[in-house]
Amino acid sequence: MSDSKDRNINHDNVPPRKSSVGQHLRSVFIGGLITMVPLIVTIWVIMLVYHVVTFISYPAATWIVDSKLFQHLLHAPAHSVQYLAPVIAIILSIMAIYILGILGSFVLGRQILNAIDRFIENLPLLKGIYSTTKQVIGVFRRGGGGSGFQRVVLVEFPGPGLWTVAFVTNEVQDSTCGTHYVTLFIPMTPNPTSGFFQMARADAVRNTDWTVDQGIKIVLSGGLLAPNVLDFGARSDAVKAGV
Repeated sequence: MSDSKDRNINHDNVPPRKSSVGQHLRSVFIGGLITMVPLIVTIWVIMLVYHVVTFISYPAATWIVDSKLFQHLLHAPAHSVQYLAPVIAIILSIMAIYILGILGSFVLGRQILNAIDRFIENLPLLKGIYSTTKQVIGVFRRGGGGSGFQRVVLVEFPGPGLWTVAFVTNEVQDSTCGTHYVTLFIPMTPNPTSGFFQMARADAVRNTDWTVDQGIKIVLSGGLLAPNVLDFGARSDAVKAGV
């Protein structure tokens, strides 16, 4: 009698095999999904960049591959050299970027590029997009002609008690009362190239010890790369100096 009771107890304590198999499959599937998503996003970004970079050069690369001279130099039939078109398109794009960089390093080249800029900026449909994109690239460019982002701060946005990462782009002073303001670019997550422009009193922002690169990485990661300890009491340098 006791043996049959023990067998019943042991049988009740053993979890069903179907449940353990289901948990195993679910955990393995979730683990594979977590591993696959970054790979898919990375491949998608690479393909997007490739299509953007080779948008103009790919037709020229196709023409080169289809030419009899190119096939004669490789001693290969037409169908066997078609796979070289993407490679040639990338090479042509790199050469074009390099040539533009060379032009920008000479006085005559800069004059040519400036003339092209003025021509595009006078086109009614393109001048707004071109000028805005050029300004954004100039802000994010490190070591370029503009000062770019000066430092990373925290500002209460969009309301009190809600602290947001912002980049100081300039400092201005009210001519009537002498109050100092900072101009801020508040990026959006996960696309830091778009965001909001705000002006705030210098004593309304809180400084951080983050570099601009760290601030951009924090925005891109949605706060995952933010440090665990932060001093919210650090006030603006202008206020500390009593300006």
